[in-house]
Amino acid sequence: MLTRAAVLGLAIHLASCAGTPVAPALFPAPAAAPAHPGGSLFSTIPCAGTPLGRAWARLLPEAGARFPGLKLTEVADLHVTVVYVGPGWKAEDLDRIRALALVIPGETVEARPEIVRFGATGHVVAAELRGVPSSWLSEVARAKAEMNRLGLKKPDRYDAQFRPHVTLASARSRPPDASEAAALDGLRAWVAEHAAAEPGAWVVPLGPESPVRLWLAGLERPAGAPEYVDLESLAGSRGWGSGLPSTLYGSP
Repeated sequence: MLTRAAVLGLAIHLASCAGTPVAPALFPAPAAAPAHPGGSLFSTIPCAGTPLGRAWARLLPEAGARFPGLKLTEVADLHVTVVYVGPGWKAEDLDRIRALALVIPGETVEARPEIVRFGATGHVVAAELRGVPSSWLSEVARAKAEMNRLGLKKPDRYDAQFRPHVTLASARSRPPDASEAAALDGLRAWVAEHAAAEPGAWVVPLGPESPVRLWLAGLERPAGAPEYVDLESLAGSRGWGSGLPSTLYGSP
C-alpha cells in the first residue's frame, strides 16, 4: 500500500511529465496547545445555595452599610476550601489533582457554624463548621499528604489541621489595623447574634451529594463579577478543553 507521501510524490511526477504546474500541497498546521489560564487552584464546596448562603444574602446589604471598611464576601463566592493547590499547578496534572483533591464527605450531616475571627492574623470573619464528619477530615489530611509527596502542591500550614469554614468578610490589610479589627469584632458579634436566633437557617449540608469543584482564584475579573472561577466553566467558555484531560469535564 502506498503511503500518503508516496502518492503525493507520484502525482507530482506525473503532473510534471504532463507539463502541468503543481501547486504545493497544503497541510493543516498543528493545533496550538491551550494556554494555561493562571490563577491559584483549589478544591471547594460552593455554599451560595445552602441555608447559610441564603441567610448571608439576606444580611449582606445591611452588613455593607454597617461595616463599609471591610471586604464582604459576595454570595456567589461563598465556599468551603477543601484542598488548596496554589498557583504552581500544571494542566497536565489535572487528572491526578482531581483524583486526590476532590474529597467528598462520605456521611450526610448538617454542619452548624460558629462565627469566629479566623486566619493567622485574625483578619477574617468566618463561619467555622461544627459537626463535620471526622472521617472526612481524615480523608482530606491524607489527600494533602499524598499531593505533597507527589509534588502536586506545596506543603502549607493548614495541611495538618483541616478546619472547614466559610469566609464571610476580611480586612483589607494584614494584620488589620485598629479600626478594621474593631469592625471585624463588630461584624462577628452581629452575625453571631443572627445565627443564634435562627440556627437552622445557617447550616451547611455536607455529604456524598456535596458538589466538590475545582475553582481558580486570582484571575482578572470584570467589576461586579464573582471573584472565583469554576475551572470547568472556564474551560468550556474558552474552548480550552482540547488539550486537557477528559476527566476535567466529568461531574465530581
